[in-house]
Amino acid sequence: MNFIERFRAALRIPTWWPAAALPDDKDAESVLLRFQEFLMEHYPAFHHAAQRWALNPYSVVYRWPGSNGQNISQNTLDDSGGAVLFLAHYDVVAAETEKWSVDPFGAEMRDSFIYGRGSLDMKSILISMMEAAENLCAAGFKPKQDIWFAFGGDEERTGIYGAIEAAKWFTARNQRFAWILDEGTPIGENQIKGVNTPLALISIEEKGFLSLDVRVTQEPGHASRPPWTQAAQVLGRALCRIAKRPFPRRLTPTVESFFAEVSSYMPGITGFVMRHARAFGPLFFAAAGSNPAIDSMLRTTVAMTQLEGSAADNVLPSEVRAVLNLRLLPPWTVEKAIDFIRAAIHDKRARVSVHGLGTNPVAATDNFRHSGWPEIEAALKTAWPGIPPVPFIMTATTDSRHFQKLTGGIFRFNPHKLNPQDLGGIHGHDERISVENLERGLHFYTALLGAL
Repeated sequence: MNFIERFRAALRIPTWWPAAALPDDKDAESVLLRFQEFLMEHYPAFHHAAQRWALNPYSVVYRWPGSNGQNISQNTLDDSGGAVLFLAHYDVVAAETEKWSVDPFGAEMRDSFIYGRGSLDMKSILISMMEAAENLCAAGFKPKQDIWFAFGGDEERTGIYGAIEAAKWFTARNQRFAWILDEGTPIGENQIKGVNTPLALISIEEKGFLSLDVRVTQEPGHASRPPWTQAAQVLGRALCRIAKRPFPRRLTPTVESFFAEVSSYMPGITGFVMRHARAFGPLFFAAAGSNPAIDSMLRTTVAMTQLEGSAADNVLPSEVRAVLNLRLLPPWTVEKAIDFIRAAIHDKRARVSVHGLGTNPVAATDNFRHSGWPEIEAALKTAWPGIPPVPFIMTATTDSRHFQKLTGGIFRFNPHKLNPQDLGGIHGHDERISVENLERGLHFYTALLGAL
C-alpha cells in the first residue's frame, strides 16, 4: 500500500456513532478499536520508536521521545516544557447514505478527489501525521524534543471519553507542552469577498459552545379546544425576542489582527477601513457584519436548531421546546450568555436551561508568535510556497479546548486549501478531498515534525 491507498483504507473503517449509541456500546467500540489496530498495523517504524498508551477505545496517546527528553518509563512522565502535542480524532459524524452520490464509506476516487465521510474531518490530517512520522522514523530521524500525539474517538460527541480522558491523564502526570496543534481553519480560497489571495487561516482563539433548551408548558388536551394563549405562541414570541436582540458585536484583538493583515490584500477604501477597524467602529461593523461568516467572528451567535411539540396533529402538547446553539465570543462565558438570553426573552413562562455540556471560549495568548507559530509558518512555506499565514478565530469547537491548562499556546489549522464548496462537505453530503491536498498535507507534517 502507498499513502493514498492507506488513507482510503482508513476511510473504509466506519468510525461513526449511531445516534442511539451509549458510551459503552460494544459495536461502536469495536470499530474504534479496529481503527487503533489499523494504525499499529500500517505504521510499524513509528510504533517501534514511540511509546503507546491505549486509554480506552476512544483515546490513544503516543510519545515519540526526543534526544533532549528524559529517559522515562511507561508510567512516569517528565514535565518537559519543550514537548509538543498534536491532536486529532478518528471518529466521524453519520452520513445520510441516500443523499450521497457515492458510498460514504467506500473511499471512491473520482476526478482526482477521494470521497468519504471523514476525508476532511479529519482522517486526512490524522493519517498525514502518521505517514509523516512513519517516513521520518524509517529514515532514522529522531526529534530533538518530545513529540506527543493524542487521538480521540468521540470528538463529535463532546470528547468526554476521548480528549477529556487524555487531558486528565496528562494532568495527573504533570505533563505540559510548549504548544499544541489541533484541527482547525484551512487555507481559505475565495472565502473572503475582495481577497483573491489564498490565506492560511491559523486559529489562535476558539469560541465557546453552549446549547440551551427553551421550554414552555401547558395543560395537554384536544386540539379542538385550544386555550386563549398556547405554549407554542409563548415560545414563538420568545424566539422572536431573541432574534430581535442579538449579542453585541465586539472586535477581539485576534480578529483585529486578522483584518489588519488581510487588509493589505483588499483594494481601495475597503482595505483602508479593515486596516483601521477599531477607529472606524460602527462603519466597520456595518460593512463587515453584512456577511454572516464575518459577522460570526464579531459576536456570540445564536442558531435555532431544533423545535419540538406535539406527537400528533390533533393533540395539544404538554410542552413545547426549542434548542438554541450558541457560539460564545470571548469574553462571554456560559453564565453570562444564559443571563443575556433570559433577559432577551423577558418571560418567566419560557424556561431556559443548559442542554448538554457548555464550554467557555479559549482566548488567544499575547505571545502566540513566539512558540509554535514560527514552526508552523516554516512548514507552510515548504508545503504551500507563497501563501501567507494570518491569525484567525475558530468559530467551531475542537478537542484542544480540553487541553488549554496544559500549555501556553494552542493552534488550530488544517493544511489543506479549501473553497466554500469543499467546506460544505464537512458534516454534509459527498465530503471529499483532492489528492493534491492530501499530498500537500503530508509535506506540511513532514516538514513540521522534521523540524522539532
